[in-house]
Amino acid sequence: MEKEMIPNNQKEGGAREIEVNIAPLLNTLLHKLWLILLSAVIMALLFQIGTRIFIKPTYKASFTAFVNNTTLVSSDKSQISSNEMQAARELTQTYARILTSNAVLKKAAASKIINFDITASQIAKCVSTEILSGTQIIKVNVITTDPVKSYQIAQAIAAEAPAEMANIVKGSSMSTVDEPSKPTSPFGPNYFAASMVGALVGLALALAYVLIRYFRDDTIKGEGDLEGRYNLPVVGVIPNMNENKGFDYYQNYYYSYTQPKEGKDEKDKKNRKGDK
Repeated sequence: MEKEMIPNNQKEGGAREIEVNIAPLLNTLLHKLWLILLSAVIMALLFQIGTRIFIKPTYKASFTAFVNNTTLVSSDKSQISSNEMQAARELTQTYARILTSNAVLKKAAASKIINFDITASQIAKCVSTEILSGTQIIKVNVITTDPVKSYQIAQAIAAEAPAEMANIVKGSSMSTVDEPSKPTSPFGPNYFAASMVGALVGLALALAYVLIRYFRDDTIKGEGDLEGRYNLPVVGVIPNMNENKGFDYYQNYYYSYTQPKEGKDEKDKKNRKGDK
């Protein structure tokens, strides 16, 4: 039970206390729990069905590459210092950017490995890179709606990137660690995530509906509503005389009015038989 002070327009400079009871609200939410859960389930199904219908599945082909800088290439392995290794790791961001540069992608688009028409700008929209933490290894991801296209683009980049890398960064070298493989299952979309989003939307809509209906309901349900809303004292309450009456009560009430009454002659006959 919480108390809230609000101004009373009927009294100058005065204020009245209103007791705000959250128990009826919790009771309403409990009674409408079936509606809230049903809304969540329906919206989850709608989101998943909509995702399957309107969003095409995507396929990802990836390969990893190891890139050396000039210092590491020209140095003896036994003489490589930690500073040189750290410098090479810091240059990995530059190498990752070169892998998705227009120069590399133009070579990949013109490669004979790709047997369909595609431009460098179209390849750029479906290619991304990520650097494996603490290493000089770069992972290149190609995501399209066709598994064959994803695979061929990844193959073309892996084949053309080393030569372009050496031309752009003099003395550097790039070697492929993991060759790209043809994807056999969709990478996206995530149907489970779509269902969860739909369920949250359904919960929010149902809760908003229940709360709006609850706070817009201005019917008087008891003496507490009169005191809280209008600051009116309750003089008396008319009890419900039939409250908590069992079946026997109503059964007796019914039979007392439906059974036929005995006539005067029948009563006299019974009285005479009793006297005898």
